[in-house]
Amino acid sequence: MKNVLLFITAAVLLYSCVGNKKIAAVKNKLKGIEEQMQKENAEIKNISTQADAKLLANKIDSNILNRIDKRLAKSTTRLDEAQLLANQLNEILKDKKSTRKNYKSIVLPLLDSLQKQSNRYAQRLALYLMIKDGLNVADFKQFDLAAFFGPGKYLIPEDKVDIAALSFSPVVDSLILFSNKYNQYPRTATLIILGFADGTGINPGGELYYTLLDELRKPQAEKEELNQKISELRANELIKQMTGLYLKKATGFNEVEKLKIEYIGQGKGEALPVSGITDYAVDDERRRIVLCYWVVLPD
Repeated sequence: MKNVLLFITAAVLLYSCVGNKKIAAVKNKLKGIEEQMQKENAEIKNISTQADAKLLANKIDSNILNRIDKRLAKSTTRLDEAQLLANQLNEILKDKKSTRKNYKSIVLPLLDSLQKQSNRYAQRLALYLMIKDGLNVADFKQFDLAAFFGPGKYLIPEDKVDIAALSFSPVVDSLILFSNKYNQYPRTATLIILGFADGTGINPGGELYYTLLDELRKPQAEKEELNQKISELRANELIKQMTGLYLKKATGFNEVEKLKIEYIGQGKGEALPVSGITDYAVDDERRRIVLCYWVVLPD
């Protein structure tokens, strides 16, 4: 009986010793994973802050900011889900008896899920680098409408198409260059054209007036609505020209099967194009412009 008791005592001590080592190992791994998650959260917040600053500086527009926010939100959601698993594991690890009881059924599976998330950390950092790189080179290209459109016009005449193509080429070339730098990733390139108008009215009864009413599908409209519509039509016309130019240069993209292209044309009407300019006049030609932005983001 004495020998049996000694054996049982030794077995219990051995089990306790091994259990403590396993618990310590789990805690150490969990600590490293949580520290990594904190760094990643800080990186995401840093990118978000940088994007907000670029918007205020007119280097990006709200469309680009929304796309960056959505991309970062995916990562934040995954981190939140991982944190819930970490919290659950931490709660179990508070009690050694509970840890030993649930070691194989709960502790190890939770740790395995967290480890898989952690193993993809380097890949996610590379994608964050791509977003930050895009923000670093982000800027707008300004086009003077007079270079493409006649007074009160919104279609580029045939004799101005070549001029427009020459002006747009650097934008498409820059987009191609950046896209190819990250051609190993599935990605989406977004090209944004924003049209603006000054605050003057459109001659009632003229051909343009009735054309715009037809576009608006209204029997009459205020000048703000008319200017909104003509700025929209001009933006869409430049999108059409830019699309044609992209198709001509499409062979310049690498790994094109991993690339999606989207175009956004928006009319801003009488909104002021650049927030830093404070002396715009009602009929200011600096308001009759088109701004072009682009971004390439990982999917």
